[in-house]
Formats: sequence, structure tokens, C-alpha cells
Amino acid sequence: MLARTSLRELRHRPLRTALALTGVAVATAMLVDMLMLGGGIQRSFEELLRSRGYELRLSPRGTLPFDTEATISGYAELRDALASVPEVAGVAPVLAYSISVETTDSPDEPQTSLRALALGIDPREQGLLRLLEGELPGSGEVLLDRRTIEETPLSVGDTVDLRVAGGLDVAARSGRARVSGIAEFVFSAREDRPIALPLEDLQSFSEMGDVVSFAMVRLTDGSEPDRVRADITARIDRVEVTTLTGIVTEANERLSYFRQLALILGSVSLVVTALLVGTIMAVSISERLGTIAALRAIGIPRMRILRALTAESLALCALAGLAGLGLGVVVAGVLEDILSDFPGLPQAVDFFVMRPSTLLLAYLLLLLVGAGAGLVPAWRATGLEVASLLHAEEP
Repeated sequence: MLARTSLRELRHRPLRTALALTGVAVATAMLVDMLMLGGGIQRSFEELLRSRGYELRLSPRGTLPFDTEATISGYAELRDALASVPEVAGVAPVLAYSISVETTDSPDEPQTSLRALALGIDPREQGLLRLLEGELPGSGEVLLDRRTIEETPLSVGDTVDLRVAGGLDVAARSGRARVSGIAEFVFSAREDRPIALPLEDLQSFSEMGDVVSFAMVRLTDGSEPDRVRADITARIDRVEVTTLTGIVTEANERLSYFRQLALILGSVSLVVTALLVGTIMAVSISERLGTIAALRAIGIPRMRILRALTAESLALCALAGLAGLGLGVVVAGVLEDILSDFPGLPQAVDFFVMRPSTLLLAYLLLLLVGAGAGLVPAWRATGLEVASLLHAEEP
């Protein structure tokens, strides 16, 4: 009977019910988004690193890859030393250098120029890109980023001019290369315009000699990265050797701001839900004290009434929670587009990672908080004596 009365109360108070559902749905959406943000960016970055298949990173002593402009000199000697380690299956060197890419003069198209991050790679061993069209670059060729192709009239087979501006320490240099293909550079930030060319070509063009910015090391199956790291460190003391676990740990520390923000806003959403549901239930129960008194008078157990009232708050949260889950997914997509311009993060990293377990956790937390918030006024009301209920104006 009380359950039917509860449902009738929700239907007969449409404005109150609509406001409560809207408020809980918005709070649920915030909770969902914060749960996705709290662990999403770290998991996304870790999955991206592990998907490339290189378990170790070698960088200049005391740095991480791309942390500074420092380089490792004597790469040929370094490569030979790594080849002597039995567990090393391959080495992918990377040299980063800033250059200008210009389209060649054409009567049909105006000349365009863009600042690019040139990456010298070994096409046989690389983990920075996914080839989309064409082929990996050979000598005298470059591989362009997909966004560069979209923003310029360039296409596979075209010729581009590569230039280095002159300055106090650098003489102006230029060269010409053929576009061999189009790629997605998975570790590049949105503001970057990366290109790839053979390591020897970039070393010669930059006049930097036998240097690399960092190197990625692929291990044989079954190798233990920590043990191999210790072995390489003992053999080569001029580089910093970092495992994927170490890089992920360092990244998590740098991205802890997002976890803290997610924790604070997620907690706020739960508090708002508790206050909203508790207030709505307190008002609703106070209007039905006479009914509760009558049920108590005819011998209905207190716990049965308590369960019915708690079920009302659960029903309210269950309906609003379903809407909130959908709203949270939509809002997460909008926020993802906004935060994708965050400087310094790879464009392949997602801030909001949607998983069924995340949605389920948000829904269960909502139901738990909603049940607790509805239980407080219900407990107080059902704990009063029948005479007090009949004369009370508030629970």
C-alpha cells in the first residue's frame, strides 16, 4: 500500500518529481565524467605506450624522452653495445629537430610553409607512427602527418623543400625530399606538425652528427624489463634507461592534478545527490505522516514501512541515474573535444575513457547514496510513536 502511495506521490507531484530527477541526473552525469577522468587519462596513456611494443626507453642521463633538447652522442657505439645484450631484439632510434617544410613553386598552387618537428627514424624499427597511406620513407623521402596533408595541397608523390633558418649558431640550410606516405604520429601533440625521415638524412641535414634524442628498445619474448634495464645500465652509464612502468609512474605523478580534480568534483556530486534526495524524501514523508501512523496502528512492522520508503528514494535515483549516465557520456564527448587541445599531451591520449565498469560503479554509488539519503528521514519518521505521528507536522 505504501509503495503504491509512494508512486502516486511521485506522479501527483510532477513539478517536484521533475526537478528532483533533473538534479539527480545532472549530479550523476558529473559523477560519471569524474570517474572517467580520474583514471581514464592514465590508463589511456599506459595503453598507448604498451601498444607500441618497446619495453625500454633510453634518454640522456637524468631525463625522460622529449623532456629536454639534450641528445645522446655516439649512437653507433650505443647501438653496438645494445646488440651485445642477449635480451635486446631491436632498437628504434629517434632524433627530433625543428625545421620548416615548404611546398615547391607551382603555377597552380601558391607556396605554403609550416613549422614542423622532424623525426629521424629507422624505418625498419620504429614505434612512433602508424602508416596510413604510401610507404615508410627511404633516403631522400619524408613521411607527413595526416593533419599536414589536410591543411596543405600536398599529397603522396609531391616534392617539398626542407629548410633550417639561419641564426647566431646555425647556418641556413635547405634540401628537397619526396613525400613517400601519410602517417598518424601517435605520440605527437595536437599543436605539433611532425614529419619523419630516415635518421641518417636528418643527421646529415641538421649537421648534428651521430646523435639521437632517445631510443626505444624492444626485448625478446619472456624477458624481464627490470633485469634488462639493470644490465644495460651496468654496461652503458651515459644514458638513462627507463621501463614502461617507470614512464607510466612518472606520467601519473605529472597528471595527478586530474585525479585530484576528479576526486573533488565526484565527491561534490555525491554530496549534492544526498542533499537533494534527502530533502525531497523529507518533504514527501512529512506529507504522509498520517498514512504512516495508520499503518503502524494496524500492526504493519516498522521495518516494512522503512523498506517501502527507502525503495521510493531508490526508484527516484534509479530513474534519474539512467538519464544521468546518458547525459554523462554526451558531456564527456564535448569535454574531450575541448581538452584535446591541452598542450604537451599526445593527441592519441583520451581524457575520458568510457568503460562498462565505470558506468556500473557510478550507478551503484548513486543508488547507495540515494538509499542512505532516503533512509535518514524515513528512519526518523517510523521511529516516532503513533500519537506523535498523528500530531506532528514534520518528521
